[in-house]
Amino acid sequence: MNKTITVAVATGVLLGITSVASANGFSVPPAPPSIYDNGPASPRLNVTTMRKAERIAFSLYEGLMQATEAQIYVNGCNSSVSSVTAYVDENEADIKVNETTGIKLIAVAVPSVAGLGQIIDVAQPVSGYLNGKQIFSLKGRYAYNNKNNLMLNERAVVQVIGQRGGFDRFRGSVIKDFYQGNTYGNDSFYQLNDYGLQVLSKNGYPVNKYWQRSVAVRDNGAPGCTVFVKDRLVGSQACRITLETTGYSQPYYFEQVGTLKVEKVNPSAPSIDLETCSL
Repeated sequence: MNKTITVAVATGVLLGITSVASANGFSVPPAPPSIYDNGPASPRLNVTTMRKAERIAFSLYEGLMQATEAQIYVNGCNSSVSSVTAYVDENEADIKVNETTGIKLIAVAVPSVAGLGQIIDVAQPVSGYLNGKQIFSLKGRYAYNNKNNLMLNERAVVQVIGQRGGFDRFRGSVIKDFYQGNTYGNDSFYQLNDYGLQVLSKNGYPVNKYWQRSVAVRDNGAPGCTVFVKDRLVGSQACRITLETTGYSQPYYFEQVGTLKVEKVNPSAPSIDLETCSL
């Protein structure tokens, strides 16, 4: 990801509080990231080349990260690294963590609707474990618009064993906007970037908020890469979730392996994974 964009977003969203006090003593919200200084990109320009296989893979990645957010809320931000495999073709779509004991999510693509977009449904077929904690019944619906520059998940539901031993039911919601690397900055056209926000709710009430970024580069004689990073903005302690993978990203085929990491770092800390996965 373009380093200037990353720093600008971090500064505008996270560090703006140092300059929010106005002359009359009242505070104002942080300014939007500088990539939006001139408003939205032209509708003709802000159309991405995202493929169906990528839409499916990105939905699986989101589902896994939302399950991780719920697990963190219950058990705290405990540093961990887990191996991950993501696979998508015309007959199969899933993401797995620690294949023998971990969590597995599957995805089904609903046929595209002309002029509107496509929906991807993600579900957890059997209970599994994430960082040693049991995860149940994740189910989410991810809707992409027809320009492939917006993705909305209004409700992803997941159950986690809570602090009192019973089931805690969480709901995640996310809004992401995707753009080609050359839309705002100097990244390659063949790089797909994203910026968004995430909320985690319990019993219908919001409990955590995350800032999220991603970058994806397709393979071209060398492995491609995909990195999703989420930083907690509202919660009990700083926490970063990073899902980074490398491998194939082709028109009807996506297969990448990597890690799911949880770290106790501040949102303003640089992400080496985002910087590495960049053209």
